[in-house]
Amino acid sequence: MKISVNIDAEAVVKLTAAVLRQLPYAANNAITRTAKEAVDAGQKEVAADLQVRKKFILNRIKILQYSKVNNLTAVIGIDNKVQGAPLILGFLEEGGTKEPRKGPDIAIPLTGEAPRPSFPDPVLTSLRYTNLRFDNRKGRKKTFLIPNVGIFQRVAAGNSPDATALIYSFQPSAKLPQHIHLRNAMLKVIGQRFGPIFTEEFTKEILKRAGRGA
Repeated sequence: MKISVNIDAEAVVKLTAAVLRQLPYAANNAITRTAKEAVDAGQKEVAADLQVRKKFILNRIKILQYSKVNNLTAVIGIDNKVQGAPLILGFLEEGGTKEPRKGPDIAIPLTGEAPRPSFPDPVLTSLRYTNLRFDNRKGRKKTFLIPNVGIFQRVAAGNSPDATALIYSFQPSAKLPQHIHLRNAMLKVIGQRFGPIFTEEFTKEILKRAGRGA
């Protein structure tokens, strides 16, 4: 018994070429979707492990560079471009020591005092160190500083110890132990999700091409 099979090689080549042309589009979509899921996982990791006082901190974890069809590279991480003091999220990921940016010490607000009544509270704007504007060791809001000790606020008349309260402590540096595992949280999502997402996106691209009469 003889069986003859005819193969349209030209059609196969055209179909293969059409399929391969869709690969960059599928990869681009898959990279972008995976990056967004990784960022979401990173934000949840930070929110679960830290007392987040301001929402913008979570928004600093973002896609820093989006993938393009002609450049299949996405960059995700912490956007440190903020005004004022630099973000410490990187320190909390790696651990380290925060050093003074200006002067010999770091002014650390004491929880339970006027600048920060409770730990979840952000420091009150009017009582931020820079807004106290010290001149000859005296500042706004009835404050004064003692070098190598801290910042005090007068809370009552008289010279008794209860008439003033220590609201900032001066420290030469501050140890920042590792608190978060941001990188691991995002890498886990990338490892688990890119394959399935790419399969979905490639299938969609092929069906889309077929619908156009590839």
